[in-house]
Amino acid sequence: MKKRLITCGIISIFFLVLITGFTVATANDLLAPSTINDTDAYSQEIVITENSGTNLMGYQVPINLDSSNFNFSKAKTDGSDLRFFSGGQTLNYWIENWDSKAEEALIWVRVPSLPANRSITLLMKCGNPADKAVSNGGKTFEFFEGFEGDKLQGFVWNAESAGGGLVEVKNGICKVSAPKVHAYDSSLIYSKKSFDINSMFVVKRMKVTTGTDGRGPLLRQGFIDQINSRKNEIKHETEFANESRVGWETSYRKERFKSFDRTDVGVPEGEWYTSGIAWYEENDTRKVAWYKNGVRDTRMNYASNDYVTDIPMHVYLYAASYSDASKNTGYMAVDYAFVRKFVESEPTVRFASDQIKTETSAENSLTGSDSIPESVTPTETETPVPEVLVTEETSGTPVQIQENQSGNETQAPEILFPRYSVNVSGVKLSSPYRFDFPVLTKDLESSRIDTIFLSMNGGDVWQYERFVKMAHEDGLSVHAVLFEELNCTEEGAVNTSQAYLGSILDYNEKSLAPFDGINIYIKTSNDSDSKKGCMDYLDLFKAAREKAGKQISISASIPPGYDASNVEKIAPLVDFFVVRAYDREKESLISESDIVDAVAPEMGEIRGVNSKGIIEISVDEGFEDKYSIQNLFATLAEYYAGDSAFTGVSISNYDTYKDLPVKTEPKEQKSILPGFETLSVLLAGLGAFAFLKEKKK
Repeated sequence: MKKRLITCGIISIFFLVLITGFTVATANDLLAPSTINDTDAYSQEIVITENSGTNLMGYQVPINLDSSNFNFSKAKTDGSDLRFFSGGQTLNYWIENWDSKAEEALIWVRVPSLPANRSITLLMKCGNPADKAVSNGGKTFEFFEGFEGDKLQGFVWNAESAGGGLVEVKNGICKVSAPKVHAYDSSLIYSKKSFDINSMFVVKRMKVTTGTDGRGPLLRQGFIDQINSRKNEIKHETEFANESRVGWETSYRKERFKSFDRTDVGVPEGEWYTSGIAWYEENDTRKVAWYKNGVRDTRMNYASNDYVTDIPMHVYLYAASYSDASKNTGYMAVDYAFVRKFVESEPTVRFASDQIKTETSAENSLTGSDSIPESVTPTETETPVPEVLVTEETSGTPVQIQENQSGNETQAPEILFPRYSVNVSGVKLSSPYRFDFPVLTKDLESSRIDTIFLSMNGGDVWQYERFVKMAHEDGLSVHAVLFEELNCTEEGAVNTSQAYLGSILDYNEKSLAPFDGINIYIKTSNDSDSKKGCMDYLDLFKAAREKAGKQISISASIPPGYDASNVEKIAPLVDFFVVRAYDREKESLISESDIVDAVAPEMGEIRGVNSKGIIEISVDEGFEDKYSIQNLFATLAEYYAGDSAFTGVSISNYDTYKDLPVKTEPKEQKSILPGFETLSVLLAGLGAFAFLKEKKK
């Protein structure tokens, strides 16, 4: 009897261990995907219908919310907990307006794919108090500028002025102005990036007239190509107090059309409004249209293949005075500007049902896929999800996109890299022609890198023209990095560097593909026995700023422990600093905390002189894969969120970065309980032995 009890006890312990292990493992699997309590989330189905007969990719759709379709009390007062989903994918969006008291909001959502003449259903969700703001104009539109900081961003805009014209940026407002009483004063800014036809340029602006002359300044907004020759141009022009005259001027291959007084803006002085210029092609006819506060003014409709170009163009803003100007100085004030895609028969939006309280299962039933935890960073892909099947729309029922024709549940797309929002995401590159350019651009695009810092290690600047041109065509900015290989202590270093700087500036004036910026790489003497330290770089920056003007960005790459007084002297001459987070006493700077601590002195000095800084990390510091670097970028962007001095991140060496795997294979997970596997095997063996022995008896 005693033996039988012992045997039963062993068998019981064996099964108890197995059940316990299974329970713990199952609980861990259930908890791992999401730690968010979704029971307090609220959802709303939104049906988007494509009307132009064209498959639209990455199209920005406006979502208007009011008390009839949304309960504002269920969201945060600023809408920061808002999220949009489609087919297991979290979508990029930007909140243009959110007024919870008036119960009005306008949100632009970038929809990855809209099939021609079909409908898809989005899920709008809110109500999670832990969610942080992810509204991002840069990720939503083809181009976005919120005019943060205290000066125009040289790597985004070009600027020109005549007479007393000037451009000022302060408190998030850009003023394009003709401030003095001179004949033909003017100021102009235009984007470095160009855009294709089927685009719309939207600006939130306010015109201010100061003085007694009723004409006010002459203001223009539009698309322009080849600024000097004005070969191709589409401009919406306003003049007179309260902008009471509005007309078009277009040109294509020197053929020019001009209209007068087609409509008026007619807003009171000091009132903000949005002005949108649509430039598009429909049925093989090129057209332009004008929108005020999102409403089309049909009096401005114009179509012509003779006077409207289809060549890619920049966007621009312009202000000027008159030849007989009196004290009528004025300006165009701009809060933000963006470029979005445009088709004349735009998608329509309707709300499928009243707002409902939902749990995670509600999202699953809508999208036909596993729910994505809101803590997961959304992906940026704009290509259609593989195996998309669009069914015909019947009985007014929206078409559902099935992501797997077999009917199996769809897995959420793997997140390539964490999201991070910065003005500059760069990488340093040398000998560019060693790489297959399409492979290079694909790698940079997937890594969310949009800026190349190109090391100028050869004497012939012109050898890089073809590369810079290809980079520009792919939307990449290129900054020339100078003096990285210079011996700053040798005799004649100043003269050598001045001559080389002159050759770069000469190239920029004559080239079809000028550099977007010049980055001067500052060194300090590492030779303790040297009686002579490094040359004074200040004269280089003065020469660069004087000769380059506002047409090219100037930046300084500074080493560890760079003298604070030098930062103060250089700051007025540069658009930003590059802070090198390597070659420091502490090696292997691969964590946010270590890097933040290492660069704190330099970032503090940059902040103190109201300048901006890019943090550059070294790939050779011990990173295992590209994902770890991009994750570091995301955490740095989060740490410096709201810091006016922080403007971006960069990688010191693309050669090393390209050889890293995207993401290393995850290590085999160990048991939750130490020694659990060994204990299980031992007890299983004892249990089996006792069971067989008892059975034999």
